[in-house]
Amino acid sequence: MTLSPARLSRRGFLAGTAAAGTLGLLSACGYKDDQQAAGGGATWSFTDDRGRKLSGERPQRIVAQVTAAAALWDFGVKSVGIFGPSRLPDGKTDPQAGGVDLKSVTSLGNVWNEFNFDKFVSLNPQLLVSVMYLKQQMWYVPDTLADKVDKAAPSVGIGLQDIAMPQGIAKFEALAKALGANVATPEIQQAKQMYEAADAKFAEAVKKTAGLKVVLLSAQKDTVYVANPAKFATSKHYQEKGMQFVLPEKPDESQGGYYEQVSWENVGKYSADVIMYDSRGGSLSLGPDGLGGVPTWQQLPAVKAGKLIPWNNETPFSYQRFAPEQTRVADALGKFA
Repeated sequence: MTLSPARLSRRGFLAGTAAAGTLGLLSACGYKDDQQAAGGGATWSFTDDRGRKLSGERPQRIVAQVTAAAALWDFGVKSVGIFGPSRLPDGKTDPQAGGVDLKSVTSLGNVWNEFNFDKFVSLNPQLLVSVMYLKQQMWYVPDTLADKVDKAAPSVGIGLQDIAMPQGIAKFEALAKALGANVATPEIQQAKQMYEAADAKFAEAVKKTAGLKVVLLSAQKDTVYVANPAKFATSKHYQEKGMQFVLPEKPDESQGGYYEQVSWENVGKYSADVIMYDSRGGSLSLGPDGLGGVPTWQQLPAVKAGKLIPWNNETPFSYQRFAPEQTRVADALGKFA
């Protein structure tokens, strides 16, 4: 199903899908500060990015939005349930799921606005964790179930707006530590070293291609989103490392300033040397074999030159997931030097 441009929203860009739905907002209705999460025997205390403080017995049975689940998994905290994109149409693991063992967890829904509340309750959840792109808005929790979900279990919201990848990784590391994980295992330390090496390699690639301008695009059938790099953790980090981006002139501030929506006829106004395109499953492919029939796309200098790099703006927040993503981008840049 494809919506008309007028009905596409920030959600359409961030979720990488044109399925109907609106952002899920976990209401504060019925919620009390210092709400206790039962389970596990050991105690914990954590204050999330909504200012909610949870304390009491440390939760063991965690249900998490897939991006959060993947990050926590790499830090040693395994969820019993997940929601959000975890499998691609061909059945393979969605990159957003990272290293989550999909056979060992219960999925509450794989697409936007799909959240099986009965399954959620049957898991006896002691904590729900989700990321947030705007304050108070829990990603992939449907509006229609928000109050019920909020009353069924305590929740933690991790804000992602305007932070770079290292800050996001640090947030999930802190949450995992609060949940009882050993975040200094040899495996995690090795992954951190791999990330540091990838970061240095990326910085060198950016230095060698300093004259190149990059634009971030995400495509749907009827529209194109020109992304604001400072709003996404991956691209904000790339920007801080010296990558030069072409910025959207009029990002939609009513939707958080994440993007400007333009028609395919006008995509040429954001011409750049390199295009980084949204590679998630719900977006139209902008790769070498994609959009062959769109004249305005074919006329872009970066397309003619073959300077196209896939971009996953929902890379899980862990060293294990970001290191290979950053290496891949660095390798692609190196070919353009």
